[in-house]
Amino acid sequence: MRKRLAWFVWVAVCVSGANAAAVEESVDLRDISSPSLRAVEMLDQLPGIGEVLQDQWSTTLPADAQAAEQDLSHYGLLLEAKMQPTTLQQCIALALQHNTGLQVQRLNPIAAGAEVRRTRSAFDPRFFASLTRDRATQPATTFLFAGGSPVLFNQNFTLNAGIRKTLLTGGQVSVQFSNNRRLTNPSLANPLVPLYTTSLSLNLVQPLLQNFGWRYALLLVDIATTAQQAAFHQYVAAIANLVAQVERAYWGLVLAKENVRVQEQGLELARELLRQNEGKYKVGALPHTAVLEAQANVANREAALIRARNAVVVARDQLRALVNAKSEDASALAMLDPEDRPVVEPYETDLQASLTRALEQRPELAAARLDLRAKGLQRKVAENQLLPQLNLVAGIGVNGLAGTDQRVLFGDPPQPVRVNPSFVGGYGDALSLLPDGRFYNYAIGATVEIPLANAQSKAAYAQSNVQFQQSRLSVQQLQEAITLEVKTAIANLESDLKAIEATRVARTLAEENVRNQRARYEVGLATTKDLLDYTEQLTRAQFAEAEALVRYNTDLAELRRVEGTLLQARNIVIEPLRAERPSWWARF
Repeated sequence: MRKRLAWFVWVAVCVSGANAAAVEESVDLRDISSPSLRAVEMLDQLPGIGEVLQDQWSTTLPADAQAAEQDLSHYGLLLEAKMQPTTLQQCIALALQHNTGLQVQRLNPIAAGAEVRRTRSAFDPRFFASLTRDRATQPATTFLFAGGSPVLFNQNFTLNAGIRKTLLTGGQVSVQFSNNRRLTNPSLANPLVPLYTTSLSLNLVQPLLQNFGWRYALLLVDIATTAQQAAFHQYVAAIANLVAQVERAYWGLVLAKENVRVQEQGLELARELLRQNEGKYKVGALPHTAVLEAQANVANREAALIRARNAVVVARDQLRALVNAKSEDASALAMLDPEDRPVVEPYETDLQASLTRALEQRPELAAARLDLRAKGLQRKVAENQLLPQLNLVAGIGVNGLAGTDQRVLFGDPPQPVRVNPSFVGGYGDALSLLPDGRFYNYAIGATVEIPLANAQSKAAYAQSNVQFQQSRLSVQQLQEAITLEVKTAIANLESDLKAIEATRVARTLAEENVRNQRARYEVGLATTKDLLDYTEQLTRAQFAEAEALVRYNTDLAELRRVEGTLLQARNIVIEPLRAERPSWWARF
């Protein structure tokens, strides 16, 4: 992986303990540490001039855009494939690598980084140049400019170049080098033909009210940097949400499979009872209604098993679509078969401690605070625009001049016009006068502009103030929501623990009741309906126990998510965002 952008967000899934070996068998963690998209290079991948011209003059979309438009590689992949036993940690690792929604979220910090570069580009120096050639002829009105010719002509060849830069103070400084070669009628006013003029100037325009203030020029950079940090925290939140979704889908599939097992056991008991009743009916020990009751029970059990098996298919497809990992031949999404069983992982619940952790670690809250900061900075920008424009304008320069003496004659008798020999020469002589210091120019002044109504700036400030208040209230609303989420998650987890114990007792008693009723049924003390009712109660008790265990695991993951500790619990390490160092010319 190329590391030209050290700040790029990447995810490394570190698996410890007994799960590490199992994960490494099917998932290469080095692949997860770098994104599947080549986002690291996206900011530096620029087309060449030839490619740009080709695309701009082409009547069709670029090849990659056409290929993306026609791409169907992710369509219709929920087909049957070879079953792949998978642990929860493997599912999480695969989802982090292949989930398309997360890949979309992964690009947001990249886009925000590009915006930071764009705002910093305001301080990049810019080279400018112009090259012109002009010629004009007109009737001569005086011999002073046209000499003895009735036609006055002027021909100029001008080449100017310079560098312009915006300063951190908000001002703009420029250095310009100007050159001119002039051809005209040799005359009393123009004895030097061609005439070369050169100048080197330094100019400054510095705002003093509007667009000026402590770090004002950097406010847009600060806003973009804050937005980049917020995008990073939103990306972390997206990872946590994805992990929680994978856990819910994984345990949902486990529960669906457990329901199939329970329904199969119930069907087997129902069929065994039917066989017994049919045997007793044949020897006259039971009436025909007992056989009919048993047959109806078998039919109901078969229908319940069909629904349970369909629920497994649906739950597996939901997990497959969420993980989005392809099978070995890439013809379908991997058929994931859970290996882990739900267990009661001890977790001490403490509302105040959980609220403290959520306040410190919830990425959504960090992103909301950063958005509030950005809105505050935007309001500060709008506030500055309420001021009138008052700019300091200053400039200083040196100039040179030289040309060829045409020895213009004047007087009676005609005598050559005297020309200062210091200015006779070529272009190089004109350049040599620039460092001389005798020929200079300077200017200093101020410009002012005051909008009479200033309605635009007032409306912009009002809008930014409303957005700031909305962001402030959004932070408060999020704090309220997180408080409710944490309290609800703790209550659910505590309830789940009690439910697990209660359902375990209920299942044990239901098994004992079925055994007792079967013994009573064997000696004729219980009816078929009695035995069917207790068998149904056992089926419900077995499913309720499995459901309570699954709910505990999903609610534990939800509690960790709302606390902001889920990624740490799953050994998911996210490299902190590192700001890109600005270029040296952007530091002044």
